[in-house]
Amino acid sequence: MAGLVAVVLAGHGLSLYLAARHADELTRDLAQHAELQAQQARAQAELRSARLTATLERRREELATTYRQVGEEAAQYQAAQARRAERQRQEALRVQASYRLGPDQQCAGGLVIDRSGSSFSQALGKSGQPIHCSGDTATEPLR
Repeated sequence: MAGLVAVVLAGHGLSLYLAARHADELTRDLAQHAELQAQQARAQAELRSARLTATLERRREELATTYRQVGEEAAQYQAAQARRAERQRQEALRVQASYRLGPDQQCAGGLVIDRSGSSFSQALGKSGQPIHCSGDTATEPLR
């Protein structure tokens, strides 16, 4: 009977040993699986981070290019505006000069007088009427 008890106890001990060993294997397998999942998650996070960084850099470059283009267009527009303003100023000066009496003209009695050698005549406008003046400036273009 003692032998039977010893065999039962030995069987029970072996059973406990095998159960503990099996539990250790399961724990080790679970730990390995968890580590593998953690590595995969880190790899995915690094990949996502790299993609986001690349996207951000591309967008920064696109924005810099856009700012550069807008700056160039603004400079071109300002240069064109300056050229237009200069043309308008030159035209205004030309128009203003067309109202000034020439070296062979003078203002006498409020009328422009043309002098040619020793003869004098009234300057006539487009309508055929005498051109009025004040100082060295006529009331309508002379040229």
